[in-house]
Amino acid sequence: MLPLVLLTAQLVAGPGLAAMLDESVGVRERVLGLAAGAAAALALCLRRERPAAVLGVTVLIVAVTDLALPSSAGAPVLWAAEFMALYSLAVHRRARTAVTGGALAVAVAGLVAAVMAASPLEALAITALTAACYAAVIAFGQLRRQRVGRRRRLAARLDAAERERALLAVAERERLARDLHDVAGHHLSAVAVQTAAAIRLADRRPEMVAEALDVAVGMGREVLAALNRLVDVVARPSEGTPSEGTPSEGGPSEDGSTRGLPDADLAALVSPLCAGLARLGIPVSVTVSGDSRALPGETVAAAYGVVQESLTNAMRHAMGAPVTVHVEYRTGALDLLVCNEKGEGWNDGAELGGGRGVEGMRSRVAEAGGTLRAGPARAGGWSIHAIFPVPRRPRREFGWPGLVDLMAVALCVGLPLLAITPPAPVVHTSLLGSAVLAGLLSAHALALWWRRRAPVAALAAVAGVDVLWAGLTMADALPVDWLPVLALSWTTEAIAVYSLAAYGPSAVAGLLGTAAAGAAGGLLAVAALAADPAEEPFTAVDAVAGPVFFGLPIALAVLPFWAWGAVVRSGRSRSREWERSMAEAVAVRTGHIVRAERYQAAVGLRGAVFGHTVRLVRAGESALRGGSAGDRRAALTVVAAEARAALAGMRDLLETMEATMDATLDAAAGARP
Repeated sequence: MLPLVLLTAQLVAGPGLAAMLDESVGVRERVLGLAAGAAAALALCLRRERPAAVLGVTVLIVAVTDLALPSSAGAPVLWAAEFMALYSLAVHRRARTAVTGGALAVAVAGLVAAVMAASPLEALAITALTAACYAAVIAFGQLRRQRVGRRRRLAARLDAAERERALLAVAERERLARDLHDVAGHHLSAVAVQTAAAIRLADRRPEMVAEALDVAVGMGREVLAALNRLVDVVARPSEGTPSEGTPSEGGPSEDGSTRGLPDADLAALVSPLCAGLARLGIPVSVTVSGDSRALPGETVAAAYGVVQESLTNAMRHAMGAPVTVHVEYRTGALDLLVCNEKGEGWNDGAELGGGRGVEGMRSRVAEAGGTLRAGPARAGGWSIHAIFPVPRRPRREFGWPGLVDLMAVALCVGLPLLAITPPAPVVHTSLLGSAVLAGLLSAHALALWWRRRAPVAALAAVAGVDVLWAGLTMADALPVDWLPVLALSWTTEAIAVYSLAAYGPSAVAGLLGTAAAGAAGGLLAVAALAADPAEEPFTAVDAVAGPVFFGLPIALAVLPFWAWGAVVRSGRSRSREWERSMAEAVAVRTGHIVRAERYQAAVGLRGAVFGHTVRLVRAGESALRGGSAGDRRAALTVVAAEARAALAGMRDLLETMEATMDATLDAAAGARP
């Protein structure tokens, strides 16, 4: 269909265009031009699938036709073919590819102009005008590409929302399971190991009984407080529990994780954690090397979890063995090494683990983009080595918006300079005058560089240069015949008004900008009249009425650019509103899923962990408040049994959650198209 429409347009409009250009086109040239137009039209049929190849073929056809035939022989098809091909390349390919294709097209056009033009300056002017037109085409094409891409991404998110519902439940269960393991497992394991050691050594070191009870009560309170905050359902999971204690010492947040925290210093969080274990008689040393700095929250959370789990494993499997924690800040990476030596050979806490420690650490490190190795150390014992990538501060890249702004500035400066370009310049001036004029035009257009970030200031700066130019003209500091050059640069005002409507405080502000642009244009017209001898005498009434009389049509001429910006602003606002509403719907749905999973976890915790931990705390408190030595030893036995029972219940709960996760993942995989 497209080739037929284009060829029909060429047959109908071609003779008229030849007459307008006063070119003599014979039958032979007409047939050859029609053949070239047909070839270009057929190539454009593939502009969506092969945009780069179509642009190359089109540029070649146009160049050969321009060199061999009159310019109107292939009109108007060949005149539009390059624009259509370049626009398709900008829509269907990245900005870098589009700019490269446009640069090649400009280079070919420049070679053709060098052959056909009467002078080098004329060839330069033609090439500059062609480059400006191609830049505008690329800009429009990329804007279209961004709009289509945004819609596709939003549609894809909407399509994936249903599948994400199941995955959200799995993710929440996995998070709860991991935090339960980190928070409760660490503290309860410490209680179980410490009380078992105190029972074994009670005859030789009776003072350890009171110390172990005190530590057990403190850590039991911390477990209850942390788990209550972790689950955080409307009805508290435990009723009548002892008063909440302080959060776990060294923990980065109330629930034992760094989730939700901003960038933080890992070394400042790990040191208190290790100091807490030193109270239990475990020799832990922390060393930090490199330039200590704040790290992303997810990296800190993963690294903290690795240290916490490694220390827990050292308590379980190598009681009394020295542990070293080394944190090294390297360029682009965080290196974390936790090593423990061989223990006393007593491994009574080995069965307390659920077999999830290393795998949980590896999963957490992988989520942060890192790697983890776990295995025997060279000198015996065990080592955990994790490496996390630390992203460097992103450099400011010259992206597509910056390229568009640069092309706009170049267009608003280069187009007016054609007025002083030979062989038939509109304005005659010296080399120094040309330099001054180029500087004024650059000052006039450079404000467009800030048109997105500060559109009000950009338009004010553009209008300010207009007012200054008018004042200098009235004062005879600038030639009056330079005003037509500024008129050719009125695209600057049009772009500034568009930007104010699209990016400014409101669309109404764009209307005010339109009025300001019209007033500045009217003032320039008054300056031209004031310098014209035929208008003398120039009265004050003329100075007041002139801006209004001339400014109104100028404002009306700029008004379509305000409307364009207002439409773009409205479309962007609707897209954002749709995104916001969809995000709110997903958030509400996610909140329901999260609350449901937390409620399930709360129910499981009430029976599996909370009851045993409450009895652990109460038994320890009762013995410490005035019980005899025999009562304390009996309470220590109860505390040890309750700690082990709580750990066993937590292990069963985690196994149930993992089984549910596997079933949900299988169902989601089966439902995936």
